Amino acid sequence: MKRIGILLVVLVVLAWIGSKVVPRSKPAVAAAAAGAPHEQVQQPEPERPMSSAEKKAQQEKWFGAKTIVAAEHAVRRELKDPDAAQFKEVRANYTEEFGVVACGRVNAKNEFGGYTGFRRFVFDGKIVIVEGRDNVADAWVGACL
Repeated sequence: MKRIGILLVVLVVLAWIGSKVVPRSKPAVAAAAAGAPHEQVQQPEPERPMSSAEKKAQQEKWFGAKTIVAAEHAVRRELKDPDAAQFKEVRANYTEEFGVVACGRVNAKNEFGGYTGFRRFVFDGKIVIVEGRDNVADAWVGACL
């Protein structure tokens, strides 16, 4: 019991010393109200709405890499030989209508083992649209250009 009591006393003393050693800062509002003559209080800038270009860049940055990886996995699941798939020009794009989508081209093997050539694809996070199998033209124009 003595050891526990001594340990508690030591902890309380250390906490008290720590509270005296660490300087306390005044909040900015309190400093301004106290009449600090030479200190300027910076007011945060008011939030302004983002332009569509800024919103697009932010969404592509935040979700682009994740969307591209998910798109490649989703496209591979749709192919006969997923390990042989070749991707190029894969990019993330943001539109107000579809959100963040992945657009690109995939070259895959057909049932005879030959490559079919690069075909466009669009992935919106749920659905994969591949040229040749689906009508990709409308989706490509709406989401990728």
